Amino acid sequence: MALRMVALNRLADNRWIARKVIPQDVREEYARLYKVKREVHLKLPADTPKHEAKVRLAEWVSEVETQIATLRAERNGEGQPLTKLNAIALAGRWYTWFVGQYEGDPGPPKRWREMSDHLVWNVIYPEAPESYHENPKADPHWEWQKEPEVREAVRPQVAELARVATFLASEGKALNAAAYVLFVDAVSDNLLPAITLLERRANGDYSPDDTPEGFPPFTDGPRRTTGISCWDLFEAFVKAIKPADNTVQRWRAVFLWMQRHFADIGADGITEETARTWVRGLVTAERSATTVREVWLSSSRRVFGWGAEHKHVRKNPFADIKVDVPRRARSRETKAFTEQEARTILMASSAIKDPKTPWERARRWVPWLCAYSGARAGEVTQLRAEDIEKRGSFYFMKLMPDAGTIKTRKARVVPLHEHLIAQGFLEMVRSVGKGALFYDDKTPHRASSDPMNPRRSRAGNARGDLAEWVREQGVRDPELSPTHAWRHTFKQIAERVEITEKLHDAITGHAPASEGRKYGQPTAEDMATAMKKFPRYKVD
Repeated sequence: MALRMVALNRLADNRWIARKVIPQDVREEYARLYKVKREVHLKLPADTPKHEAKVRLAEWVSEVETQIATLRAERNGEGQPLTKLNAIALAGRWYTWFVGQYEGDPGPPKRWREMSDHLVWNVIYPEAPESYHENPKADPHWEWQKEPEVREAVRPQVAELARVATFLASEGKALNAAAYVLFVDAVSDNLLPAITLLERRANGDYSPDDTPEGFPPFTDGPRRTTGISCWDLFEAFVKAIKPADNTVQRWRAVFLWMQRHFADIGADGITEETARTWVRGLVTAERSATTVREVWLSSSRRVFGWGAEHKHVRKNPFADIKVDVPRRARSRETKAFTEQEARTILMASSAIKDPKTPWERARRWVPWLCAYSGARAGEVTQLRAEDIEKRGSFYFMKLMPDAGTIKTRKARVVPLHEHLIAQGFLEMVRSVGKGALFYDDKTPHRASSDPMNPRRSRAGNARGDLAEWVREQGVRDPELSPTHAWRHTFKQIAERVEITEKLHDAITGHAPASEGRKYGQPTAEDMATAMKKFPRYKVD
């Protein structure tokens, strides 16, 4: 069954919202379990970048689909039942999994302290009965929280905090509704101890944890397939290859869904025929053939190819699969900006006088820097003041992997066009002095300690916000990338003024077309000299 995507929209106050209708056949049981009868909503804050909102949407839809599939499985006699003992045993597996996700790099203690406070005071405490409020001393250990009505009220929030859907996917388990209730309740009893342990780890306390020894062994229910699961294969790939965070964000929804679809046979049990059937079913009215080919199939082929190479699976079942993409009519002649589009963006940037905040500086300078370098917007938004330097009579910006994400993972030096200097770019850099130019690096950033669920970088957020800002200026052609089009525009103009391909490839960071062209690569001074040919953009 293909994952049914839903639309992501913005409200009048700029918050994100998505709606998903609960199917009629499971609506009554869904309402009993989750207190929602007809339609579930995802709401995200207004300051959530669009790219992050899309990732959150995919995970949310995946979780709701898992809940629906579990209810149907129980109705059809397919969902796995659990005894209470084995629900506790499975919660023991969850405890080890949850702690293991973060234990190696738990981050600041404040993160876990805030989570425990939220669980206790925002999730559990509001459900306290009147009798407790009348006489708290009569129940000092909050035994009331195990009452059925309290359990039912807190269950959805506990499941979300504990990442229950992701855990069950990693285990390849679909529980029936009764088993799911038993399992989440067992997790609820152990969530606070897990959070408390992680706060200790964050404080540097790595003394032994005896909690896992208190769980019984899991012995009931169908046995998992032998061999590596799809999610485990993806996790091994991520740990070995360390792909860019945005790649992990794009691909994780693919492998969470694959994990559920192939739970019974595991990664090594997927044949080319079953893989082909699965891929074919991914193309829906909501998910285009292009998306399936470039995200779903591409990620599957890459990860399973790596898995076969390292003997995690016997073969790559996706190696020879192709997705036919209907040729789409294009009204644009090129992927570059037209002269009017470029002028619109650069005029809007120039209209920002004396920018003070990182966001104002991003709107003022990033489009100009991209226009005069062909650099990717994400490479520019992560620039630091110390990345701007003078060599001889020329100024350069250094695009460094240690500043963030560089697609090739190789540093490169790009000359600054004289028009940037004439506009006062160097004065702006000097006013910042040190640190990030286009995002706030003065306040702590809560980076994800889970390599399988990375947070978007602040430079990445700035790039996404900038793309939306460009659209707001009137450059709305859906066939045009609002930031990446500068690469096409730069190359187009460079060819027009007879800057050689070797030189403009070096400036933009494109790989040489052949082995022979790797020899005699241009120096920084060669590129700076060539940039003298690049004309000024006229926006007056």
